[in-house]
Amino acid sequence: MKRIDMKKIGMKRMGLWVLANKSLFFAGVILVLVVICFVFAGALAPHDPMKNNLELRFSGSSPAYPLGTDAYGRCILSRLLFGTRYSVGLAVLIMSIIGLTALPLSMLASYRGGPGEKLLVLAGDISMALPPTVLVLAMIGVLGQGTGTLIFAAVFSYWGWYARMVRSYVLVEKSKGYVPLAVTGGSSTARILFRHILPNILPGLLVLFFLGIGDVMMTVSAFSFLGVALPSGTPEWGAMLNEARSVFLKSPHYAVYPGLCVFLTICGFNLLGEGLRGRLSPFERGEGL
Repeated sequence: MKRIDMKKIGMKRMGLWVLANKSLFFAGVILVLVVICFVFAGALAPHDPMKNNLELRFSGSSPAYPLGTDAYGRCILSRLLFGTRYSVGLAVLIMSIIGLTALPLSMLASYRGGPGEKLLVLAGDISMALPPTVLVLAMIGVLGQGTGTLIFAAVFSYWGWYARMVRSYVLVEKSKGYVPLAVTGGSSTARILFRHILPNILPGLLVLFFLGIGDVMMTVSAFSFLGVALPSGTPEWGAMLNEARSVFLKSPHYAVYPGLCVFLTICGFNLLGEGLRGRLSPFERGEGL
């Protein structure tokens, strides 16, 4: 009798599930390409993205420079490829820091209540009172320009929003009957939070995580475009848009390339978040309310 491989069946079902969901399918195509560019940028880039060659400035497409060169003679394709490590990499790093710090602290404070929860609500209110772009710009003005400053300012600006969302999920789960039963059964606080509550809220938090990456990426690109975030010459998509402004009317394609990268990547993360929202998170659809 032929043995049934349940692992293969599970993978096949997952593949059919992704294909049936258009949002997840298109998000997967976009983000797979982004990941390939991120990981293999060094191998795929035909030239050093930071190397200036003024003799080749604004040269058109050629076998050596498939997308041409910019005002400093730098390879546009190489800069776009390495741009994933700044535009996408910084956004993922910022959201990862927010998630890894806000999740345990907010879960514990929301479950136990008291002064810790009040401080959490206050921190969320303060960070949500002003748009993140305003807070980031103010902190960059105080702390100075730099990658570290941008990361710190973005984490500070978005942390309260994510912590408040974690709190709302925990309060919904805390009100359900299985939590008092777990307490009666002698379960510790850590076991209740991470064994019972976390698995139920994780799908919704993943949705917020991927949607947040798109939002943070837009913020990073916006401040790079303004020239107040990353050092001059950094191969970041927002900075490339800024450099293309001076020749936009004459050669608009110099701005189209990085703009399209920003647009498609943000769409990829947003489509992934929306696709997961509809499939994994009944709370996000209102079924858990």
